[in-house]
Amino acid sequence: MRNRIAVILIGLAAVACAAQAQTDFTAAGRLAIQEGGRKKPLDTFAREIVQRVTGKARFNNRDPIDVVFSLAFTQGNAEWTGQKLIRLGYQPLKTRLDLPKTDSYFSYRELADNPKIRTLFDELNRSQAAEGKRAKNPLQDEVNTLATKLHDLESLVDSSALTLVPHPNDPDAPWISPADDAKMTSYWPNDAKKIRDQFLAIGKTYREGDATALTRNCEAFATLLRQLSPKVYPAPTALEQEITYNHLRPFRWSWMLFLVSLLVLVTTTKLRSPVFYWGGLALFAAGLGLLIAGFVYRCLIAGRPPVTNMYESVIWVGFGAALFALVFELMYRSRYFAASAAGFVVLTLLLADQFPNVLDPNIRPLTPVLRDNFWLTTHVLTITLGYAAFGLTYALGHVSLVFHLWRPSARPQLDALTQYTYRAMQVGVLLLAVGTGLGGLWANYSWGRFWGWDPKETWSLIALLSYLIVLHGRYSGWLTNFSLNVAACVCFNSVLMAWYGVNFVLGTGLHSYGFGSGGLGYVAAFVLADMAFVAFAAWRFKSAATVSS
Repeated sequence: MRNRIAVILIGLAAVACAAQAQTDFTAAGRLAIQEGGRKKPLDTFAREIVQRVTGKARFNNRDPIDVVFSLAFTQGNAEWTGQKLIRLGYQPLKTRLDLPKTDSYFSYRELADNPKIRTLFDELNRSQAAEGKRAKNPLQDEVNTLATKLHDLESLVDSSALTLVPHPNDPDAPWISPADDAKMTSYWPNDAKKIRDQFLAIGKTYREGDATALTRNCEAFATLLRQLSPKVYPAPTALEQEITYNHLRPFRWSWMLFLVSLLVLVTTTKLRSPVFYWGGLALFAAGLGLLIAGFVYRCLIAGRPPVTNMYESVIWVGFGAALFALVFELMYRSRYFAASAAGFVVLTLLLADQFPNVLDPNIRPLTPVLRDNFWLTTHVLTITLGYAAFGLTYALGHVSLVFHLWRPSARPQLDALTQYTYRAMQVGVLLLAVGTGLGGLWANYSWGRFWGWDPKETWSLIALLSYLIVLHGRYSGWLTNFSLNVAACVCFNSVLMAWYGVNFVLGTGLHSYGFGSGGLGYVAAFVLADMAFVAFAAWRFKSAATVSS
């Protein structure tokens, strides 16, 4: 018995020592690197490239910088060529490459040695050259993504991706890798050896597992580059700010607070004490505060409004829905606004948090047409706030349908919910109309015409007209309470098409900077399930009306 206890204690001590000896990559994360024209901490670069290649925030639970350094500094990189770390889930592409359909991860060697992959890459190059502009093709999108992943691994292995060395005095010039002897000599003819030796020292101490020396060498490397190029190298505060955002994860904590708020508001409906109501509302406000903090961080890091890609717009729409709900909640004290919005916000933030391979969270430089911050702020923010108001309308409409199904006799609540849906819809129509007009002004400024029936413009107009018809029908008395709430649920599909469908399904038009791919199956399944629920509610309502008559 004593021997067993001794063995256990020794094992625990060994685990504790191993945990203490785990390499600290904090100093390495503070190194600056340039990728895609943006300067950022190595902490951000490592997270992005590991996520891009593996589809996961961590590979084998290793720090992303550990993965990057292992690829760049391990001699021969035999550890990685056979590792199944490249995520490939698109079935048609796996079929073209004769890969197992049940596998989702493949090694670099499996893919690079595949005789059919070069044919696919050649087809992609010919197609891009012939088309002139991008046309939506899911298979080519996936081939392009796979090519990017293979290139990422290759550029890490030869260290060409580690563009850590800035130009001596030009802030807009591309950075270079310390392993690029020719460019190092061109940029730093007198200091190239000093920079290269310091870089090699980082690799040496990493391979030796000397955590203290690794930290010291990374700090010395950053100090050297900052001294050599003070006008180009980012300030420590700017790097630290982005690292704080990476580790804080404000949007993830936000949806958790909204979820708790939703549970409190829904489960304490019948309790008369106002403590639970105000407690749920306080949690709601705290979640909204974290959303604001996250947007402030992204604005400071990127130097622009936070709605230039699908990831940011999804979070912004959730924020707008929460903001409108809080204002309405303080006006009406109904609980329905906060509870409805909390459910919608949890849905949007969960999508952004759990599907980074579809909703890319990376901060990238803007295309030229988006660099006018006045139009970007006025048009895009207004349009997406309109989507947010419609999202709140959509959530309220569903709550009303639930009441019609399970509490059809609760007339006061049903009348109030319908009125709330109507008010939120009015806000959405106003914002979408203004945003569409501002978009026309921006189009005239950028492209020389106010309206051109571009798919994004067309579907924004369809969404606006859909809700205008509903408002007119309600004002004219054509739509009953139930019909209004059904329309609030159905019309949101026009918003989804303008918001997601044009960019991720059609993939054509002048708004090409918003294009993406992925998630179509999930969105289609969600829409079909939702429409089935609406149809069931309509059938039950009609059946109940027939029986009562």
